[in-house]
Amino acid sequence: MNLRALRRFLAVVELGSINKAAAQLNVSQPSLSKDIQELETHLGGKLFLRTTRGVSLTDLGQTIFKRAKLVEAELQKLQDEADAMRQVSLGTVSAGVVPGFMQSQVLPNATLKLVERASRLTVNYRFGTRKSLLQPLVLGELDFIIVGMDDEEEALDELIAEPLTTDRNALVVRAGHPILAQADALHRALATYPWLVLSDCVQLERALRALVRERGAPFNNSVIRTDSFHFFRSTLTASDCIGLTRYDAARPETEAGKVVELPLKQAKLLGAHRIGIMRRKDTPLTTAARALVTEIYRHLGKKMPPSFARS
Repeated sequence: MNLRALRRFLAVVELGSINKAAAQLNVSQPSLSKDIQELETHLGGKLFLRTTRGVSLTDLGQTIFKRAKLVEAELQKLQDEADAMRQVSLGTVSAGVVPGFMQSQVLPNATLKLVERASRLTVNYRFGTRKSLLQPLVLGELDFIIVGMDDEEEALDELIAEPLTTDRNALVVRAGHPILAQADALHRALATYPWLVLSDCVQLERALRALVRERGAPFNNSVIRTDSFHFFRSTLTASDCIGLTRYDAARPETEAGKVVELPLKQAKLLGAHRIGIMRRKDTPLTTAARALVTEIYRHLGKKMPPSFARS
């Protein structure tokens, strides 16, 4: 298969137009169209549907796009590994992480420890929700991700997942919040102030609604839901909202005294969430990624499992 044609196919998909892709690649439109046609002939089907707005992928095109992204990622890793061997360096690693304890404490320490002994190392971090990080991992844009492991996802069939640590639910408010003087009637106070809910904590929201109703308090609150940790933190500390979160996401503000955790006597509401590390089954970790994962496990006082240690 012509790798040039594959790269040009990816450019058309990502720009949504053959003309735009030709301009970016600095090639003629007929030359690019010819490469696409040859690729379609080789694969035995149409990859694009032409529209007045550009092009869209056929079902075959969708499948080829996913595999082509992996090929592109692997070619880049091949170059990085060759550079690492030639320059006696560790190359490049790209990782995705859900914000929290791992982001604020484990990763900075592990990364700096690695940088102390590595030359020409490039580390790219992407922070977001589990949902926003899974697709880049599957497409080969990320070497590994550190996310919650409790939710079911079809993508898990393509991934290897190993536990790292645990987290739990938490109710939090800003320091000085008036609810802190109402701890003896928390269920009534919960029905008084707006709720600010991280997308990972929808189940906690349902459970708390049921608790409030069981205690006879009417639920007339406003609810703000978000998958942005930055929005959650800035809104929480600037308002009287009650935050429904995972403890690690609010740990830095809690330890700094900016946020206070409310007591939840119902232990089942606190729950327990596994935080794990995931990589693709069909792609071994690069030298750089394996070195960083080793430091992460070392910082947690654990030994890296064989599924991540082997190259």
